[in-house]
This record gives sequence, structure tokens and C-alpha cells, in this order.
Amino acid sequence: MAHLKLIFVIVGMILGHCALADPHLKPAPGDYLLTNDVKLSTGQLLPAGTRWYRLPDIGRLKREMSDGIYQGDIENARRVIFGYDMVYGTYRTIGDGRRDGSPSLGHGRIMSCTNCHAQGGTVPYAWPFFRTLTFYGLREKGEKGVRFGGLAYHRDARTRARDCGRECGGTVMIPDDSYEMDAFIAWLKAVRDGIYPGEGLLVAAFKTKKDVGKIPGAVTELFPNVLDMKADPKNGANIYASRCKACHGADGLGKWLDDQGYIFPPLAGEGSFSDAGGPLMVPVGASFLHQKMPLHFPRFLSAQDALDVMAHVATLPRSSVWWQEYFFRHDPCSRPAYLPLHVGAVPKGYPYSKEQTQFGPWRPIAQWLASDACKNANPPSKPTLERDFDTNNPIDPAK
Repeated sequence: MAHLKLIFVIVGMILGHCALADPHLKPAPGDYLLTNDVKLSTGQLLPAGTRWYRLPDIGRLKREMSDGIYQGDIENARRVIFGYDMVYGTYRTIGDGRRDGSPSLGHGRIMSCTNCHAQGGTVPYAWPFFRTLTFYGLREKGEKGVRFGGLAYHRDARTRARDCGRECGGTVMIPDDSYEMDAFIAWLKAVRDGIYPGEGLLVAAFKTKKDVGKIPGAVTELFPNVLDMKADPKNGANIYASRCKACHGADGLGKWLDDQGYIFPPLAGEGSFSDAGGPLMVPVGASFLHQKMPLHFPRFLSAQDALDVMAHVATLPRSSVWWQEYFFRHDPCSRPAYLPLHVGAVPKGYPYSKEQTQFGPWRPIAQWLASDACKNANPPSKPTLERDFDTNNPIDPAK
């Protein structure tokens, strides 16, 4: 009996160590195979079972660079490696745990990019980077980017990454034209195009704007009837206690090691995503939970349970950012129906409670926001920002 107990202890230690060493989500078998036929804009039909992606071999690149035998662009390879390390170990690479003598770009306890963008942005349905470069483009290539309705300005891949760090990653601020941002862009290119031949997106059409939206799991897919659903944060708290607390902590503050950063990411507090972070919109965060949580048990939570858990997480304390008060100020009726009322401008005459706006049902809200009643009372205006988005200094309207 004692011998059997020892076996259980050893197995538990092994499993525990594996979970601690690499708690991040990994691609599941079949993740990179089409589950359904996909018709491209050219009319070509990709049959179910087609392999559409292969991971970039960052391990090989690191070995060849270390051994001095890499045959490609050395400077770009260095940027790719730095970008990869930054995504996987943000605190150690560009945060207060930085040891290369350069200034920290993220103060305090900050998450790593891969805490949300699993495996460096290569896992479907876990906020991957497959489409980022194609969808947002790069301003240095003359591409305008995509209009962000919240603040009515266009964002390319650089500004989108900058905003993500500031809104979802705590106090991370990566300047658009910095080496760190160049390295991040280099990693995005490696994710999309691969490092070596035969890697990255294997379907050329998936790198075009016409078909980038057909990449499996590249965008958040809300539940089909989510606008008619209602989240229950109390039930979510019970599920959280039984299914989430072991990794993320009873208070949602995650698990931190001083020499590594977050082993399990926080869902609340200063280091987590802020009030302006997209996951705080309950249907958005719930989609991720349903697809990928708990760790190693994807789709364990039903759609309703995922909504309830995300509703509980949304009630936990977290930081805010000053510019969230400007969201949709120029056009309040264009705000998402499930955007919490403490974020962004609230339309005049808004008839729904704080609770319904955050926890649903959202269809009546969506219908009212699209109605003439909302639009007549809240005509769009010229977007204004009274403080500089980069420095937080007042803007002189005379300039």
C-alpha cells in the first residue's frame, strides 16, 4: 500500500511539474486540418481534412543561430528570436525582469502575450496571430490599417499591438517604431509565413484580404444565440471555485514567480486586462473559455457555463485606462450592446440597466442601439481626443 501511495505521489509530482513548466494552451490534434469544406474567393474548394498550417520551427532557428550555421538574414533572425522570447516571456524580456540593460517597457507584474495569444499566437480560437499582418497591414508598406470604431482612427499591425499591450496586458507600452516592436512584427511574419519553407499558412489565399477571414479559429466566434442569453455571475462564481481557482487563484490574481513572471495569468487586478480590454465583454471572453478552458479540457464548459464564469470574472476588480472614457463618444449608438456601461460614452436616453448591459440578454439593447430613437438623440459628431494618446498630455486645439 505504501508502495502504491509512493507511485501516486511520484505521478502527481510529474504531472504537477509538467503543468507548472508549460501551462499554456497547445494546439490540439487536428487543429490545423480543415473540419469542413472551405470555398475560396477564387471559387477553389478546399476539402475537409486539408492541412492549412504548420508551426514555424523556432527551435531550429535558435540552434542554427547559436551554432553559427544559419543561412538566412541574420538580423531578421535575431528579431524573430527576440520577438518570440518577448511574446513568451514578456516580463523577462521587456518588463522589470529585463536583464539586457535596456529600459523596461512594462512595469510591475505584467502578463506575457502568450497568456492570451496561446503558443505565441499559433493556436486556433485562442486569439491567434494568423491573420494579424494581412488584416491590419503595415503603414511602412503604405497600408492604411483598419478603422477602430471605439476611437475612430485607423490601426495598422503596429498600433494594434501597442493598444493591446496597454489595454490587455497591464502597463506594457511598446513604442511603434522601437526595436521591440520591429521584433514583434518579425515574429508575426514568422507565424504567418513561417521561418523555413513549408511552414506558416499553407494556403496562399489565407494570406489575402479576401480570404483571411476563412482561417479556422482566427477570429472570436460568438455563440450563435448569444444576444438572447443571460449570464449568471453567481453560478459563474461557483463554477470558478471548482474549475478555475486551482490555476488562477481564488481572487483571480494568478500565480507569479519572481524570476519568470506569471505561471498562470491573472484574471483580475493590475496585471490583468483592463476595463478597456476586449475579454471583459462577457460574450467575447466566454467564447474563449468555451473553446479552450479549462486547460487540457477544451469545450468542457457549455456555452451557458462559459458565459456565467466570464460574468463572474467581469465583476472582479481591475485597472482602467484613461482613454476608455472616449470610446464611442463620437457615435454612442455604435457601441457594442455588451460593452459595460462604465466603459465609453453612454447614449442619451439609454433605457437599460448596468446589470443587463453587462450580463444580458443583449438583443433588446442591440435593437435599441440600431433604432432611430437612439440615432436621433445621439447624432454622430467629429471624433475628438483631449489628451495625446501616447503621452497623456493635453492637446492644444489651436495646433
